[in-house]
Order: sequence, then C-alpha cells, then structure tokens
Amino acid sequence: MSPSAAGASLPSVRVIVVEDEPLFRDLLVGAIISRIPVATVIGRFSTAEECLAETAHLEADVLLTDIDLGPGATGVSLAIHMRQLGRARGVVLLSNLALPNVISTVPPDIADGWAYLLKTSASNIDQVGRAILAAARGDILIDESLVDSMGAVQPSPLDTLTPRQLDVLARMASGLANKTIAAELGLTPRTVESLVSQIFENLGLREGSEGLNPRVSAILVYLEHVVPRDESK
Repeated sequence: MSPSAAGASLPSVRVIVVEDEPLFRDLLVGAIISRIPVATVIGRFSTAEECLAETAHLEADVLLTDIDLGPGATGVSLAIHMRQLGRARGVVLLSNLALPNVISTVPPDIADGWAYLLKTSASNIDQVGRAILAAARGDILIDESLVDSMGAVQPSPLDTLTPRQLDVLARMASGLANKTIAAELGLTPRTVESLVSQIFENLGLREGSEGLNPRVSAILVYLEHVVPRDESK
C-alpha cells in the first residue's frame, strides 16, 4: 500500500527533521519527504539543541531524527524530550546501526508511536512514508530489512511462540498489516488473525495492558528480546 493510500484517514502529517549532515538533511527534505503526499516538513534542524530552542511554537505530528547528531544530545534523547513536551506524537529514528531495541527502552508512557529505519533505507520512499504514518498513528515499525537479520535471545518470552507465530510477529514489527502478512505467507487473513490472537495470549497481553494496544505491546516485547542473529545464542 502506498503512503498516500495508507494515509487516507490521516490527510496531513507535519514533520520535523533533525539531521546534522547538511547534504543528507537536504536529501530527506527535498527528495524523500517531499514525494510523500501526506507529509509536510514544518521544520528542519541540525542539532537537538537547535530543535528544542526553535520548536516551542510548532505543532508537529512526527519528529524524524538521526540518532547520532554529533556533539550534544542524541536523537533518542531529543525524541524522548520532544514527546514528553508534547511537541511530537510520533518519532522516526534513523541510524547507520541495526539497534532497533532502543525503542523498547523508552519510558512506558511514550512507548507507542516509534519507527526505526536504517539510513541506507531512506531512499525507499514507500518505507519512509509507512514509517511516518505508523509513528503518527501510535504504531511501532522497524526497518523491514532488519527483520531477517534479527533473532530471539534465549531464554525469553518469545520462547512461548511457535516458529510461525514468531514469523508473524516479526512481520508485524516491520509494519505489515494482517492482510499483507497473509498474502506473503500464503495464509488466509482469518488464519493470520488467529495467529495474532495466539501471540497476544502466549505473551500474556490483553487489550489496554499498560495503556497500549496489544499489537504495540507485542512488538515492544519482540524488540526487547531480539538481537543480530549471530548474537542470539
């Protein structure tokens, strides 16, 4: 589904971009986000400190920030601060490193509405669009290229899942809807819905647990207990 189609119920997403490398910042704003119909950049900054100083008057839906902003505060610290100040309701983190687990460490009261993308995926306009929309809606999304490279640590709560359920959960973490997961796995949507319900049950998640919907909670459990595959044993 294209970002424009996926965002039919969210016609305009106001985005703040923070990136310390000028050329990459211009690429994000001028060549990537400008081609996402539902997104509008309302501010662009090079440091966390500059962003915090200049955004008190802005009403953003999503903060898109590099994690490594050079000297000064990191993008993660900035994102947490912006969320706690109410200046952004969602965050897209960009990084050169495959460390999406950082999302599972944010304070519980702002644990929804996070996406994690590798900077090498920034040229994928569809994925950037899906990440922005997911963050704005309060969902969790990680770069789809990370799913195949991550494995569950043992022991962990993920041990309660069958291989099929773990596969479905990983695809949920990459932002795929049940219908898309069904098509990719050659299953019926009803079967995937059943698998998702079993995932929630096996992980002990219920609607409203910790103030989050169980899909978000399940993805956070996944991110807390996965690492690059060569470190998972």
